[in-house]
Amino acid sequence: MLQTEYYVVERENNDQYPLFSWDQPENEYGLGVPVKYVEPLKFRLGEPIPNNPELVDFHEAPEPIISFALARILEKLNIYGVQLIPAKVRNSQDPFSEVHDYCFMHVWNRISCLDRVKSIITTNKAGDIIWGIDELVLDEKSLGQHELNQRLIFELNENTSVLLVHEIIKNAIESINPKGIRFIPATQWNSDSTFN
Repeated sequence: MLQTEYYVVERENNDQYPLFSWDQPENEYGLGVPVKYVEPLKFRLGEPIPNNPELVDFHEAPEPIISFALARILEKLNIYGVQLIPAKVRNSQDPFSEVHDYCFMHVWNRISCLDRVKSIITTNKAGDIIWGIDELVLDEKSLGQHELNQRLIFELNENTSVLLVHEIIKNAIESINPKGIRFIPATQWNSDSTFN
């Protein structure tokens, strides 16, 4: 079963691991297309900033922002639909704080593979916007139409806040024991998992 090979990526729930926020216009990021870039992207620690923020391997803005250690793992795999873009992160509340180097993980690979019949979802009245997913079931026929190397990492096209990775990616990332990232089996994930 293809569904059992996939995991939803979430940040670890630790109040000392801050969210990040954009410190520049987002422009074409988040539109599901490759981007051209010249300079590192700019981010800042997001509100509320913890008293003692701990910078770890995985943060969100809400897109993934990862350490260079994680980026090196992913670069070796040459993953379709993912760009790793240098980023700088600052603490806007402390003008003398160090600026930290990270990589913005721009996932432009989107796949429509939500089984709308078997999944339990909450939508708007028209049914074209998904507000929540109580049970995620992937349409394996749709997913299987893509070669494995084109579905190692992707956003669920029906709800782009859901980032899915194949077990190959999960295992590669876990090989360095990163901090700040969780992998929830797609068979067990729901919209509330972010808060668990």
